[in-house]
Amino acid sequence: MQSIPFIASPNCWQGRFGHKPTHIILHGTAGGSSAVNIAHWFANPAAEAAAHYIDDLDGSIIQCVKETDAAWGNGVISGLAGISGDRIHHDAWWDASPIMGNDPNPNIITISIEHVKPHDDNSDILTAAQQASSFALIADICKRWNIPMRRADALGGITGHFSMDPVNRSDCPGPYPWTELWGYLKQQGASMILDGWHDDGVTLTAPNNITVVRGFRTFIMDPKSQWHKDNWPVEEEHAQAPLELSNLDLGNGTQQLFRWTALGWTPTQGVFVQWIGEEVLALRAEIAKALAAKTTITQKS
Repeated sequence: MQSIPFIASPNCWQGRFGHKPTHIILHGTAGGSSAVNIAHWFANPAAEAAAHYIDDLDGSIIQCVKETDAAWGNGVISGLAGISGDRIHHDAWWDASPIMGNDPNPNIITISIEHVKPHDDNSDILTAAQQASSFALIADICKRWNIPMRRADALGGITGHFSMDPVNRSDCPGPYPWTELWGYLKQQGASMILDGWHDDGVTLTAPNNITVVRGFRTFIMDPKSQWHKDNWPVEEEHAQAPLELSNLDLGNGTQQLFRWTALGWTPTQGVFVQWIGEEVLALRAEIAKALAAKTTITQKS
């Protein structure tokens, strides 16, 4: 991105107490006519509030806090644990974050982006320029800090202030083009982490706690695979010899069975979706043979 003007705010903690940013929190300013005016308010110690960035109506951006510092942007976690969006519950995963540990302060792991919204109820829709600059800034931050380009969960991602503070900030950021954001991030090469799955950058863990690693993980997280969130693994990846490549070919490699399909890997083929229909038919035939043999032995004995 182009160079961003900096109007420093003292309303932050330096160094994040050893943490690094793992989440991006989107806000609406609920008033104010420009990023410059809001930045000057953040520069006032009496404000006791700040954000890392402010996205103006014309798409220009001002930075107020270094990303390596924790801006006073997100306040406390309020409401009941559950699923956010109903003005009552915060996302329960904030309470069990393995990243924050015993520190309940979400500011230490978040980067906050304010969007100028003149109405005090945050009802303004982003301008086209504002949306474009917001998307680009989010993608840039994610790439630099390895923040997952997806809807937030306990391990990282992107969400709004409502996610943690439904009591005081249920309308923050107000209307935001979430669907368009996820589409934009996919175009930027975002990995797809499925709802209910977790990824630490090396190991993808399904809701049943069975893991997917290496090439199979990359395959599933590629948006082009269109992997369904309910297609969980039913076993860990294991060596398989022979491994069926098609209805004609066999090879040696690894295999992992899932609820609806199977993935295979060989040094020559790489990762591929297996043709499991032939394997199921062959297995049925072997079972039938075994049952017939058992019946014959029983009849002779």
